[in-house]
Amino acid sequence: MVFGLARAGAVLSTITLAALATVQLAALRAAGLNGVAPPHAAEFKALIATLTNNWTWLIATGIGLVLVLVVGLLIFGSQRAPDHLFRVIGGVMALLIVVPAILA
Repeated sequence: MVFGLARAGAVLSTITLAALATVQLAALRAAGLNGVAPPHAAEFKALIATLTNNWTWLIATGIGLVLVLVVGLLIFGSQRAPDHLFRVIGGVMALLIVVPAILA
């Protein structure tokens, strides 16, 4: 009985969320959002490309500096260096996996 109610609740919530998503997409389309860039959007595209390149450089530089610091700790025999290394690896994996999944 409980599983039947849970399944019915899951189906009902799925249908409700799908209906809400459809309504929101219809509202965006009615507002003129059709997936095509408006005319004269080249400057905005160039700005976004520049910001993306700067952000990529900044992240790569920061990760490189942190890894050099952690490798230096490893070389000089720090007891906590492996902890820092695993935290850095976990943070990089979070950036590479979680953030694109959220933005998708």
